[in-house]
Amino acid sequence: MKQWITNVTLPSFLFVMMGCTPNQRIANSSAETPVPANVVPVAGSFESDLQAMRNADFKFILVFRRKDGAILTAEDKALANSSTSFNANRRRISDEGKAIIIGSNFPFLPGTLEKMTEKFAMEDYSKPDSGPMVANSAANIANSAPVR
Repeated sequence: MKQWITNVTLPSFLFVMMGCTPNQRIANSSAETPVPANVVPVAGSFESDLQAMRNADFKFILVFRRKDGAILTAEDKALANSSTSFNANRRRISDEGKAIIIGSNFPFLPGTLEKMTEKFAMEDYSKPDSGPMVANSAANIANSAPVR
């Protein structure tokens, strides 16, 4: 029995261990491409941010920009957050801080878009077959509300 362990188990163990060694090319690649500590992530372009919303398959994709074309302020962002917090699945500041892209799979509450368009210019990139953008009844609101 002892000889069987030596003749079969030891070579099998060594064979398995040789297959578990790290790939030296991959292990050495980190030394070839050091990452500087002060690297700032590259901001995505408006087109790539918009495409990310489309890839997420949102029914409604709206872009809001200040009417004067300026960069969004903290107050602007707070207004967008509070106005769309119930319906928005995702928000993304884009275009070098000049636009906020909102993606949602739910119709917006009555009055939400009116409140937003008082201050912002709105661009609609929603799917053509997404249905009504504004919930038109209490039943529609209850059935479309996200579960939190």
